[in-house]
Amino acid sequence: MSSTRTLRLAFPAIVGFLVFALSGCAEGPTPTQPGDAVLSKAATAPNQPVRLEFAKCAIAEGVWEGTVTGDIEGDLRTELTSLREAGPIWHVTFNWIVTAGEQSFTAALSGTLNTLTGRVVMNGTIVEGYLVGAQVHEEGQLVDAVNSCFAGTIRIMPATAD
Repeated sequence: MSSTRTLRLAFPAIVGFLVFALSGCAEGPTPTQPGDAVLSKAATAPNQPVRLEFAKCAIAEGVWEGTVTGDIEGDLRTELTSLREAGPIWHVTFNWIVTAGEQSFTAALSGTLNTLTGRVVMNGTIVEGYLVGAQVHEEGQLVDAVNSCFAGTIRIMPATAD
């Protein structure tokens, strides 16, 4: 299989992976001070970012499934809703669907996939569920081109929620 074909198959997985892969996840939760309100396990203080790591692989054309860990733990499904190829940089839009009980949410993210490096960067908003209205930043990387698997981080900014 050619590398171009492999990247075309892997692209949706990469993009989905990057949405949930944001820098800073390794820092862990920020300790709270006496009197700080704690929203839930997902946010140690009302305005602190919710940090997640994700891993996902393609299960069908335009669909990836995997898991999220970190401040929220659950199942992940990403669905490619649009793709515009512009040379090696593809412009993509995805729905990120996280199933995690009361912290379940759907985020609409768009950004770019670099087909030369496998790097994905997307931004968007939670459109349904937990922290609706909050801004989301995702960074990911293609980690397995054969199976179109991505891994990365995602950061949700609760202070921007409705």
